Amino acid sequence: MTRSVAYARRLCDAYPQADRELVLVTTLLHDTGWAQVDEERIISEGFRGDWRKSDIRFEHELQGCEVAKRVLPGLGYSDEFIEKVTAIIDGHDTRQEAHSIEDALMRDADRSWRFDRVGIALASGWFGQTPDYYTDRLENEIIPELITEAAIEMAHADLKRSRDLLKTAVLR
Repeated sequence: MTRSVAYARRLCDAYPQADRELVLVTTLLHDTGWAQVDEERIISEGFRGDWRKSDIRFEHELQGCEVAKRVLPGLGYSDEFIEKVTAIIDGHDTRQEAHSIEDALMRDADRSWRFDRVGIALASGWFGQTPDYYTDRLENEIIPELITEAAIEMAHADLKRSRDLLKTAVLR
């Protein structure tokens, strides 16, 4: 999560018109729902097969909304702010479109950390893929899903750097 927040900060710097606090709070909380779902199903359903449409993905989003509703009032956030946070969390993995610049930045931050060498090492394991195969997937499937130009530029730069560091061309 801290990696996603670091990317969210960079994206907010590129889009100063966005509500920075909303993007950062939502990015911090967006995947907390994973801790509330059946752990046995996370990898088998959330990262295998037709993972984009798996019930566990929808469930983690709804559970993440519940976490935000429990945590944020005690931190002094208004009902209006909490509604904005939950509107972004609900659908961040399963919805095709972003509903606001803040939604777009959070969604891009959620995907952007995967292009770093640490993200590649972690996520390729989740999907049961080699780093070489996974980096190709990032290029062909995830970059086209990114919404903002800043995220696309960061992804290309990070992917090139990661491929060079991981020597994925040698491992083919």
